[in-house]
Amino acid sequence: MAARPRQAGFSLLELLVVVVIVGLMAGMAVFSIGAVGRETPAETEARRLTALLQLVSEEALVQGRDFGLEIFSDGYRFLSWDPDSRLWVVPAGDELLRARSFPEDLQVGLVVEGREIALSEQGGRREERRDQVAPHVAISAGGEFTPFELYVAEAFEPRAWLLTGAANGTLDLIEPGEEP
Repeated sequence: MAARPRQAGFSLLELLVVVVIVGLMAGMAVFSIGAVGRETPAETEARRLTALLQLVSEEALVQGRDFGLEIFSDGYRFLSWDPDSRLWVVPAGDELLRARSFPEDLQVGLVVEGREIALSEQGGRREERRDQVAPHVAISAGGEFTPFELYVAEAFEPRAWLLTGAANGTLDLIEPGEEP
């Protein structure tokens, strides 16, 4: 009787071992990328505010309206200029312009036109008179800003993200450690 030729190929056990090894390597790669690419709360808020200001600036150009940004120690809100009442108002029903809060361990500092601004808490401003609402930073219908510098840092962190707005409407976000 003739011997059967042995079939070439991989056994099921060998394939399973290779799949497990590839899976472990892929998992380690995902975890290492996740740890390196994770944003801090200060970075997230600085980037979010930069994007929102750019969007509101574009809305001001498109709509031909003036907007404003009021910053608090614990958050911020956008305002719009009402030409009929000649007052700044809090826009109702606009998700883009809604009030936002900072995470608890975040600290902010604001300098407007070279002067440091003492920021109050947003919660303490709920019972304000309508004629007392005013933005720290105006965004004109032409897209220009009141010149400002906003510092965003985590509590007990000496280095801060710096968001600057120039009178010509340009915004710059400067990472901690970079030169402005």
